[in-house]
Amino acid sequence: MKQGILLLNFGGPWTLADVKPFLYRLFANPRVLVGIPAPLRQLLAFMIAQIKGPSSIKSYRSIGGGSPQLKWTVIQAEGLRQLLPRNGVHVEFGMRSSEPSIEKALEQMKFWGADQLVLMPLFPQFSTTTTGTCLDVVEEGLNKLEWHPQLKTVAHWPDHPEYISLLRSSVDEAISLAESEANGSTAPIHIVFSAHSLPMKIVERGDPYADDVARTVRAVTRGLTAPWSLAFQSRNGKLPWLKPYLDDELKRLGQSGIETVVVVPISFVSDHIETLFELDQLYAEVARKHGVKHYYRARCFNDNPQFPRVLQSILTEAQA
Repeated sequence: MKQGILLLNFGGPWTLADVKPFLYRLFANPRVLVGIPAPLRQLLAFMIAQIKGPSSIKSYRSIGGGSPQLKWTVIQAEGLRQLLPRNGVHVEFGMRSSEPSIEKALEQMKFWGADQLVLMPLFPQFSTTTTGTCLDVVEEGLNKLEWHPQLKTVAHWPDHPEYISLLRSSVDEAISLAESEANGSTAPIHIVFSAHSLPMKIVERGDPYADDVARTVRAVTRGLTAPWSLAFQSRNGKLPWLKPYLDDELKRLGQSGIETVVVVPISFVSDHIETLFELDQLYAEVARKHGVKHYYRARCFNDNPQFPRVLQSILTEAQA
């Protein structure tokens, strides 16, 4: 049997010219603008892309002119390929809202002749807006190709031991850096686990994301002695999203006298706009304005050679 493994990611604008098209594809997604019929949703997506485009272009320019997620995903996919048998197994990846697309990855898998297709989302926590919408595209693509291989899906892995171990190593590394630069200070270090937020209207429809985030945090904080809290970033608009909001949590910590904060992103396995711009620039400034003197951000997995081993372990268990 020939087995294809398809890594699913969201994607981003790789250049500044890609920003507005990316925003359109993002907001035209029925899983994002929920309950809005297609013609109106597409019109709203176009308007949002035009309105948000200039500020988003400025943000992407500040991190080098585009998202580095593609680079990191290429490295992660290649790392996984090196760990798997060379005969009878083929690894591809596809992006939901940018190129290389999930549809093109499916075409390559069909051409290669995969009998079995394993879908592996690069989102540890399941949400209809991330993993769910990627799976929608897979289903549509398979139907369009009139190709129906045997399917296996890894829906989520929020507290898989290998993932939690690697995440905890990132936490410990950031804490060690903060302690080494404290110059003997005994002031407490506070850890803030930051997850991408989600509109409450989507949560109330039964989206399990918040529960998966809680599972991740419970697992990674086992045995952690430093004080910690959970907050949510990247909300848009005025409707309520999952709370507490990260900016409010950083204000609270600074105003309560916490001088050193370590922020740990838990929704992302590679750097992109929400880590390099939001966490490293916007939220860092919020923290400093409200009394946090030392602000650290734990590293994403990016090119860490241990991350492909995490994926290999998850895949092995899924196929047992």
